[in-house]
Amino acid sequence: MTPTEFHAMIVRMDTNGGSFVSAIAQALRFADPTNREKLLTAFPDLVGKYGPTSTFTRKLQEVA
Repeated sequence: MTPTEFHAMIVRMDTNGGSFVSAIAQALRFADPTNREKLLTAFPDLVGKYGPTSTFTRKLQEVA
């Protein structure tokens, strides 16, 4: 995932997720590379839902 895709994923998580997903997005913003990887590994479902290859992202691209 590129830095641009990572940032966009965090914005989608923060904007469209609930309070838990928003908190994970906030943690990802402030995490160092080691802890960022731990979070991404611990929550692959969130990466799948909000990441660059997610259905959610494709739907947003179709609207644009």
